[in-house]
Amino acid sequence: MKDGKKILAVVPARSGSKGIPNKNMQVLGGHSLIAWAGAVLGSKELDWIDRRLLSTDSGRYAEEGRKAGLECPFLRPADLSLDITGAVETMQHVWTQAEKHYGEIYDILLIVEPTCPLRLPSDILLCVETLLQKQADSVVTVCPVDTKFHPHKLLKIGDEKLWLAFGEGKGVKTRQSLSPYYYRNGACYALTKKSLLERGEIFGDNTFPVVINRPLVNIDETEDLELARYYVETPGVLATVFTLA
Repeated sequence: MKDGKKILAVVPARSGSKGIPNKNMQVLGGHSLIAWAGAVLGSKELDWIDRRLLSTDSGRYAEEGRKAGLECPFLRPADLSLDITGAVETMQHVWTQAEKHYGEIYDILLIVEPTCPLRLPSDILLCVETLLQKQADSVVTVCPVDTKFHPHKLLKIGDEKLWLAFGEGKGVKTRQSLSPYYYRNGACYALTKKSLLERGEIFGDNTFPVVINRPLVNIDETEDLELARYYVETPGVLATVFTLA
């Protein structure tokens, strides 16, 4: 519990990944991605978290989660484990089922995705502190978009010709003139009951960011996994990295 708020942390890990088969069980620095998420949530800095759950459709994943300190008292139904299933429906399920199973009422839900293994406990702490201090409905960790991929520098092809994707691109002279854009990195989402259960949304009019400027990897493809392995397994590459015992 933090500041009188009961907190449920959830690691979502369905088994049907297409880009990397069994993605959440892939090994990084000798530990699965599920184990990385469980270890961070079990750190001393986050001992105020009331419950740490794994949401999965797989018995094998559930066992891996338990080894990492995550509870898995129920499996996710098949209709919430499809490629087209949204995060809102999945998290609504685990929140309501956890309250029924444990007979507890939670005020805040934390989503900690296994595919962002380079997060630090301080990232999660800052999310919750921001949620409480700003009286936000939700908080999302983000990273700045590299200016090479800024929307105003994007191009498209039409009639075999190359065009600026957006008209604003005509005014771009230097990268310093570009307004910053950000992308979700999966390190942490902090949600209130009003946001997720009442409104059915993760992003709303009262969503605040936690900006992370150091290197992170959000693993979707094999190249992302290899980059994460390089960061973790090459000494001195990262100035700050969470290490598993």
